[in-house]
Amino acid sequence: MKSRKTIPMKGQPRETVLANMEAMKSSDPNWAEGRTWSLVYHVDDEHRALLQQTAQLFISESYANPFAVESIQQMELDIIGMAARLLHGEESTTGTMTSGGTESILLTLYTYREWARSNRTGKKKNELVAPATIHPAFEKAAHLLGLKVRKVPLDNHYRADIEAMEKLIGPKTLLLAVSAPAYPHGTLDPIEKASALALRYGLPLHVDACIGGFFLPWVEKLNPGSIPPWDFRLAGVTSISADTHKFGYGAKGSSVLLFRSMNHLRHQFFITTDWPGGIYASSTLLGSRSAIPIATAWAAMHSLGQEGYQNITHNIMDGCARLRAGIEALPEMETLGQPCMNILAFTTRQNKPDIFVVADFLEEKGWIVDRQQRPHSIHLTVMQHNLPAIGQYLHDLKAAIAFAQKNPQAKAQGSAAVYGLMARIPFRSLVASNVRQLFEDLYAPPVKAKTGRQPEGNNQQMQNPPAWMGWLNRLLSR
Repeated sequence: MKSRKTIPMKGQPRETVLANMEAMKSSDPNWAEGRTWSLVYHVDDEHRALLQQTAQLFISESYANPFAVESIQQMELDIIGMAARLLHGEESTTGTMTSGGTESILLTLYTYREWARSNRTGKKKNELVAPATIHPAFEKAAHLLGLKVRKVPLDNHYRADIEAMEKLIGPKTLLLAVSAPAYPHGTLDPIEKASALALRYGLPLHVDACIGGFFLPWVEKLNPGSIPPWDFRLAGVTSISADTHKFGYGAKGSSVLLFRSMNHLRHQFFITTDWPGGIYASSTLLGSRSAIPIATAWAAMHSLGQEGYQNITHNIMDGCARLRAGIEALPEMETLGQPCMNILAFTTRQNKPDIFVVADFLEEKGWIVDRQQRPHSIHLTVMQHNLPAIGQYLHDLKAAIAFAQKNPQAKAQGSAAVYGLMARIPFRSLVASNVRQLFEDLYAPPVKAKTGRQPEGNNQQMQNPPAWMGWLNRLLSR
């Protein structure tokens, strides 16, 4: 049973504090070995040192008031301007920086909701039309804002079916949204068609490029014509979200939200004038926020430059091509859709052998495996630190297939059975209740010593978590 901590009566030496944190960190996945295919966006040790030095420079600054810290204000405006130019914005294109993709998406929906409410005819508009692969942050934002997401089915290439999207447009439609690319399969939605659709119906169109916004432009420069227009070159695109803490290679906690003009962005700002403490205003969701994410994003852009970004992208795409070719050379395997960058998903043909058994075997070999559902697959995002490990991964993948073929009973044993069961449960509310229980168990207080009353959550379960929790952790790690 875990115990509730108290603040130490006396402070500990810095060396002790650091040693304790190092000990806790030792059990975390070692992404530097190249066996983690998500979450970490690493360039090299020199770049990492630059980000650390930048963070130290701005460790104390708060960016609650953009007018109070002029250096960070200028950096934010610089980043917005550079992002707007990269994504072919107009002179009127502007935006803000946020704490990440989820905040950018939440503010997108909030801004369009407030924009619609400012117009009498738009007050009843409360529906977002988006593909089934749109990031769950849209559903989270819609839930918080009292909006509804209408899901568009996918075509045979795992992209939004634009004809089906049009059929979902109605009098309550607030905006359309698409992905560049969609995270599950790395596929680019037909954004040109979506743009034409948005113009025809007079609707805003948001492009979620949180993962692709600072990668796709370099792919296009390296291979002109390989990527169809998806950004502000399309007249129907009214806003774009792009994370600087992903392939912008800044420290975690930064994203850019761009609007074609101030006509929409002005509805994002919150202002109240009657508080006894003075006038309060904020341009984003957060009040106080660290200056570090903005400063490191600025440092990354100026340090790497266009040549640096292109070189990194070239290396990654070359490695991704080798990895994809190696997977597709295996007769049992196939990639899903037509990935446009360094994200791909693969599975076994007709799920023979069971892809989750393959995933289990890979984990036993020390790989961090991201499992997906609908259809069952393994997800990979290829980073620089993965490149030296590609050969070993393909070797272990072949061994995993051989094991799964020789041991068909494995699909009914171990965690593979649990993964398959959870993914196949038709009653998604049952899955949701299990996920909710996971969080309740994580955050539940320990037993109260005086009363002996048991907490509502099961803390013992968190010390010995069941197999299904591992599967949920993989899904929650996006």
